[in-house]
Amino acid sequence: MKNNIYSPKDFFAVARDEAEVNNLLNTDIYKFMMLDFVLANPEWKNIQVKRKMTIRSKGIKTAFVIPESALIEQLEATKNISWVSEADLSYLRWMTRPDGNRLFQEETLDFLKHFRLSEYQVGIDENGNYELEFIGPWATSILWEIYGLKIINSLYLYHYIRKEKLTNVEFNQIINETLHRLYSDIEIFKQTPEATFSEFWTRRSASTDYQRMVYEILSWTLPEQCLGTSNVMIAREFWLANPKGTNAHELRMITTALYDEKDDIVNAMYDVDKKWAKHFPGLSVLLPDTYGTSFYFENCPEEVFLHHNGCRFDSKDPKIAIPEYVDWVLKRWWNPQTKLWLPSDGLSAKDVVEIHSLHKNSLGKLTFWVGTHLTNNTKWTFPREEKYGPFWSFSVVVKPSEIQRSDGTWVSCVKLSDNPTKAIWEPQRVEVFKEIFWNNGMNKKEVYV
Repeated sequence: MKNNIYSPKDFFAVARDEAEVNNLLNTDIYKFMMLDFVLANPEWKNIQVKRKMTIRSKGIKTAFVIPESALIEQLEATKNISWVSEADLSYLRWMTRPDGNRLFQEETLDFLKHFRLSEYQVGIDENGNYELEFIGPWATSILWEIYGLKIINSLYLYHYIRKEKLTNVEFNQIINETLHRLYSDIEIFKQTPEATFSEFWTRRSASTDYQRMVYEILSWTLPEQCLGTSNVMIAREFWLANPKGTNAHELRMITTALYDEKDDIVNAMYDVDKKWAKHFPGLSVLLPDTYGTSFYFENCPEEVFLHHNGCRFDSKDPKIAIPEYVDWVLKRWWNPQTKLWLPSDGLSAKDVVEIHSLHKNSLGKLTFWVGTHLTNNTKWTFPREEKYGPFWSFSVVVKPSEIQRSDGTWVSCVKLSDNPTKAIWEPQRVEVFKEIFWNNGMNKKEVYV
């Protein structure tokens, strides 16, 4: 008799003795875009970079749940992927920019033919969490971020279930509740059919299998509203020409770490966006919150403003950040409706509808990136009393922590954001950046995703 209920094997690769990441395309498109950008600037390619994982959520103890051997096994399986197949390269080759030209340089595709990920290290901190560190040249360490996060998230949920010896019936309770939430969100989206979004949170999906299921459901139930996914592999599986994405904070974190003087640090931050606009015309979406959105707008060079196509709102509440951006654009005598607007941080379906209703008449190109609340909406679904900390998605990031300068010295990277809770890495270096960038517009709040 066929088993008609779900089991962990249906959703977790590790339950089938498989790798969670067995294809380098199982990542967000912006990782390949940033790789292409780094390779186009050869002075950056071989900068030695350390990336560290940090868990921001309270109560999570990954080392109490995930066996170290299981974590290393998954990391090794991913590290040993030594190429991108010709079929996958062909898919990447025919992605296009808005001007119709190819998205990626042929040199980048050649680089990927024999690509090998850099080294990693595993430790355990005093809080009972794994410390992951990825070390190597920028060009070969850049892809580790998403793979490391995918592995830690999927292993945590799977081994929590295994440690508690949940039955398949209990496991179905988790899956059914999570899917119920997804379908409830779909109904919320349907109430505002003009609100569009993309599925954008590969890094914190419950698993690749679950993310694939979620995207298939969204694409069938909301074909006019769900515009795509950031996941390159899933986009290819669903015959999508261009996955969704722009760039990430690491571009500014690494390049500003090369300098000590205020003017050099500020100029390095803006130089990234100048170069990005030239390298990816039509795809210059600003990410101004690396060191504070308000500072970024107040001091932004005319060249950056004139060549940008839109703005992504990350760590600042969109209800505050959007009006701030509108004012900034209007002061430059520009029409805000010509720009692309991308709220993206920790959004739920209700957030999307609410923000859309507030700004739909003033913004011409408003769309959203929604992630964890669609692809890992597992909070409070565990059917028993929790023994090993929370069973759910948690806030975890992998960010550049240090870079090595040409004189051999290692220097801390910094990320401040608009939320002081998110400021990370070496305290003295963080204070230097606060003195430069933090003037106003900061809002301290708890981090959930």
